[in-house]
Amino acid sequence: MKKMIMVVMAVVMSMSVFASKIATVNTQKIFQGYSKTQAVKAKLETEKTKLEGQLATKAKSLEATAKKLNAKGDKVTVAEKDKFERQQATFAKERQALQNKLGKMEFDEMSTIQAEIKSAVVRVAREKKYETVLEEGAVLYGGTDITSEVLKKLESTKKIKL
Repeated sequence: MKKMIMVVMAVVMSMSVFASKIATVNTQKIFQGYSKTQAVKAKLETEKTKLEGQLATKAKSLEATAKKLNAKGDKVTVAEKDKFERQQATFAKERQALQNKLGKMEFDEMSTIQAEIKSAVVRVAREKKYETVLEEGAVLYGGTDITSEVLKKLESTKKIKL
């Protein structure tokens, strides 16, 4: 008797899965096509250029100091060597800090965009009454592609704060 009930339940549950409305979405295409993504990329590129400029200036200063020390040859004092090594260490720390800052900025901005995409997918799925939305690459056949609708939803509701 228990086996019969389990079989009936399995059949009923499988029927509901087959009856569900399924959509597919290409989140990579949305991410690349979203105008806010392009704006963020431009912002990050500008910031990267600015930070690289700061580093280049400091690198030139270190290079000039290194040339002066090399010109002195054996007459370089221990204090001068130590000072130069401290300057190099400080430069390396600053470079790492700036790279970390840029990486964090990129992560934060892209995470925000990904959250917006997910929210738009959910809104479109609810509006169109889809019960399941799968990534396009995970589906071999079937499902309704809602990628363009999600992108339109994003573009119509975006609030660019850069």
